[in-house]
Amino acid sequence: MRAMRGVLIFPLLILFALTARAQQPSQAPLAGLFNEQQGPVVNYRGYAFADCAASAPAVRVVALQGVVPEGIPRTPPRPSIEILINAPLDKAVGQQFTVESKAGAGGAVVSSCPVVGACSPAGNGTVAVVSKADDGTIVGEFRAKWAIGAPRAGRFTVAWRQSENTCG
Repeated sequence: MRAMRGVLIFPLLILFALTARAQQPSQAPLAGLFNEQQGPVVNYRGYAFADCAASAPAVRVVALQGVVPEGIPRTPPRPSIEILINAPLDKAVGQQFTVESKAGAGGAVVSSCPVVGACSPAGNGTVAVVSKADDGTIVGEFRAKWAIGAPRAGRFTVAWRQSENTCG
């Protein structure tokens, strides 16, 4: 008789546990997973160097998640966010720039560069160069929206690297 009660009670306990679990609210996905879909603020490292945009001095920031390569690579490391600020570094520090889809005076172009395929420019957003340290390290942030996916936001701390680029 006791064995019979145990056989009847055990399935009822399992049913009760499953019912209680089903009534709990679903949990939100963990932050940091699927960054492009969730759009959390990401801290990037990387490097910056002098570049040209429309024959005018500009600053190019290559913001990376992961290992930062030595020197200035001939091709951009990927995956990365590339930011082209249409101003020389001394005029960019302390300024905020509007994100444009193409290089233009006074704005910035923010591109998402995947592991495979071409870089894709954001349609709108902002870029701010917050500070430049004595050792050349640049600190800034961006918020940008691409045609596909959630808006992305990031903070970058990048080392300045000398380049051979000249404008003119």
